[in-house]
Amino acid sequence: MGALFSLLVGCDAVDSGPNKLRDYLQRLVRGLDVEVPAAPLVAPPRIVDAALRPLPVAMANLSVLDFLALSGCELQVNLGRRNSSLGRHASASQRLLLDLEFLDLAPGCVEHLSNSDNPELASEIQRIAAERRRLLPLRIYNAVLAGYEFQSFWRLPPNLDNYPTQTSSEVVDALAWLQSAVKGWLNGNTSGSFEQNQALEGHLATLRAGDGGALLLAAAEASRSLQQATGALDASQRLRNLCPGQQKSRRAEIVETVTVKFFAGEVQPWLAALNRRHHGLITPLLELEGHLSAVLPTEYLTWQRKRDSLLATLHLKPKEHVTAIKSALADCPGVPWSGSESSAASGPRDLLQS
Repeated sequence: MGALFSLLVGCDAVDSGPNKLRDYLQRLVRGLDVEVPAAPLVAPPRIVDAALRPLPVAMANLSVLDFLALSGCELQVNLGRRNSSLGRHASASQRLLLDLEFLDLAPGCVEHLSNSDNPELASEIQRIAAERRRLLPLRIYNAVLAGYEFQSFWRLPPNLDNYPTQTSSEVVDALAWLQSAVKGWLNGNTSGSFEQNQALEGHLATLRAGDGGALLLAAAEASRSLQQATGALDASQRLRNLCPGQQKSRRAEIVETVTVKFFAGEVQPWLAALNRRHHGLITPLLELEGHLSAVLPTEYLTWQRKRDSLLATLHLKPKEHVTAIKSALADCPGVPWSGSESSAASGPRDLLQS
């Protein structure tokens, strides 16, 4: 737990979102004259703890004689790649590319063999192609979701610095490309040679440097601090009304100032940026996972539920906190809150009126 605590409260930049949130929490509890409520550390789910392993993919291969009989078929080059020394030790993504090329070339080869009076081999190629199409989701899972690049995408950073200020749109584009490509492959669009499909490797490389882990760490930071801030407001209400007889107390004035200047003015913009990044990353990712839902193993699904539960707090915790602020100052005259309840993560003007 000590290492985890160091991770969660590590050396972020002075003007980072977590530091702004902790500063707001300290000012709020001083204004309310209460202690900082105890709250357990929120541990982001680490994908390495899920111990994901490649799914077994058992595929039939042609005999040597059948391979030699493919003369005149481009498919022979594909099978030669697979049976070479490099092919036998290929990465999961390279094996996926070989299968996609096989599926693209198989119909032409079947037609060629049928016209060359070799219907038995044509039938065997059709059978193998059908098998590879059936097993394609397993190949995709192994190459993408169970791959090193995806695990690197979710690796937790030592601190958040100014996250998500300097994030790259290339990561979002890579996820969108993967989602679209996987959907097309599973729908039968496997056109393209082995070389043309190498774009997959480039997008996986981009994903490797992505910020999924930073998003999880930010959600954990925000969830705990906002829970404490909401708890402080609740504790204060149990002790005393901030505006007895609808008369604004000194504490109420301090709380109003702190929430306007430091929560709405400092914390909310960071929460809004996190929500935008969350939407950009998770929308294509959930679609990608949906395409592969039939083959996702229990280990992945367990980690996925923990991940999504934590990320949901990016919306829920700010909303709960706004409700707590409004409730604590409900009897106070002249409080500049908007009349309708809305998510705090949408920006300060959703909470305050100018």
